[in-house]
Amino acid sequence: MPPKTPATPAQSAAPAGLPRNIEIFRAGRHTDDSGVVHSFGEAELDGMAASYNPALREAPLTVGHPKDNLPAYGWVKSIQRAASGALAITPHQVEPQFAEMVSAGRFKKRSASFYTPHAPNNPTPGQWYLRHVAFLGAQPPAIAGLKDIAFSEDDAGGAVSFSEPVTADPTSQEPTDMSKELQAQLDEAQAQLKAANATAAKATADATAAIQKAATAEATAASFAEQARADRKAGFVSFAQAQVAAGRLLPKDQAMAVATLEALADAKPVEFAEGDTTRKVSPAQFFQDLLAAAPTAVSFGEFAPGKTTGQIQHGSARGKSDAEIDTAARAYSCTHKVDYAEALGAVTASFTS
Repeated sequence: MPPKTPATPAQSAAPAGLPRNIEIFRAGRHTDDSGVVHSFGEAELDGMAASYNPALREAPLTVGHPKDNLPAYGWVKSIQRAASGALAITPHQVEPQFAEMVSAGRFKKRSASFYTPHAPNNPTPGQWYLRHVAFLGAQPPAIAGLKDIAFSEDDAGGAVSFSEPVTADPTSQEPTDMSKELQAQLDEAQAQLKAANATAAKATADATAAIQKAATAEATAASFAEQARADRKAGFVSFAQAQVAAGRLLPKDQAMAVATLEALADAKPVEFAEGDTTRKVSPAQFFQDLLAAAPTAVSFGEFAPGKTTGQIQHGSARGKSDAEIDTAARAYSCTHKVDYAEALGAVTASFTS
């Protein structure tokens, strides 16, 4: 005997639902559960298919023939005539566990229950109307010769195959043991689904909390960084003001010096050899050290007679503050179109006592 081909994942996976065109009824003479014989022709089967409307009354899929049509393990979406001429259904909203049991051969046969044309609850008076489709285990169906349900190996909506006819046995309804077993499995599956939903909800809540915590930490870090930048700029401003007061930096260059220090502060440290050692210095610190060591560029103190040059006259600027001298020099530079040094000499001479 040749070895069997191993089933692929698609073949071994449980079907997502039941296939289309499941046969439930045939034309001919049939005896109901009460022993009454009915004759059904092709016209009656066509009328059953045409009159079915889920919006009026949707027929459930049941185990056995329950009087109240419950519990429902799926629903009949539509009724049509199969290629064999039998009346067939297209099921939908089928419980996965029920579909698995049908696929496993637990319910090989079906039996249909109809409302008679004159039944009080018939939604389409005058026509036979499908009440429910019963799936049977050991109990044979009331209609012999219906084809077994066959699931395609690679298609959950597979075809319907033929089976040996089953002798009709219009006895009482299916025992409820199978229904109880299926209900227990469904209850267990629902409990597992509820637990899985609770776990997923907790995971979502934890993820949301983690995202919020990370966002808070990021906002805090950004706030600290902004404050650090503000403090650093304040230090650069203080340094530049000190160099202006010391005469190493002209007042007009103070803003430029601060902007330069801010640009250099974000640059990587520079390494260079200094004798036998290697020194690492940040560009901003190097610029500060260089500026602090520069010679005095201008003095806002007294100017002794005979020591000035250019347009500076003999005398002194005693009694004038640095700010007053700087303001006057800037105004002179703009008015006379001269550089700051020449303007400074001119205004200093004008302040001579």
